[in-house]
Parts: sequence; C-alpha cells; structure tokens
Amino acid sequence: MTINFDNVKITKTETKTGYYDNKKQKHLDYKKPKITKKIVFEENCYDLGQFYEAMCFARRQLNTYGDDTLTVEFKLTEEY
Repeated sequence: MTINFDNVKITKTETKTGYYDNKKQKHLDYKKPKITKKIVFEENCYDLGQFYEAMCFARRQLNTYGDDTLTVEFKLTEEY
C-alpha cells in the first residue's frame, strides 16, 4: 500500500500591521492590515518523506518576526 499526496499546495500568508517611518522616527500602523498571499509549493508528493521536505522548505520561507502563516491543501490517495 502506498499513500500519495496529490495536488499539494502550500500558501504563505503575510500580514503587515505597520511600518517604521524614518522621517518621523517612529512606528506607524496601517488603517487596515496589508495581507499578501504567495504560493510557496505546488506539486505532487509521492510519500511522507517528500511531503515533510516540502513542509520544511515552506517553513524556511516564513518571516520569524511577523504574523506569517502557512496554509496546506492536498488530496490524499492510496494505491495497492
């Protein structure tokens, strides 16, 4: 029995709530947060190890100081 992860799509969502203004020398907030979505990985994975590597790759793309999140979508199939 083999488990396949088909149509794996990992999306990174980055949320920015403010920015630093050098002229005023202070942090300013946006009225509405700026949300950016980017597809980090979109392929088929043929075993759990390959799926794990895709997750590790996507995790390395995140900003450690921001409000970044990962969304994972896939279709799970098994073959005999």
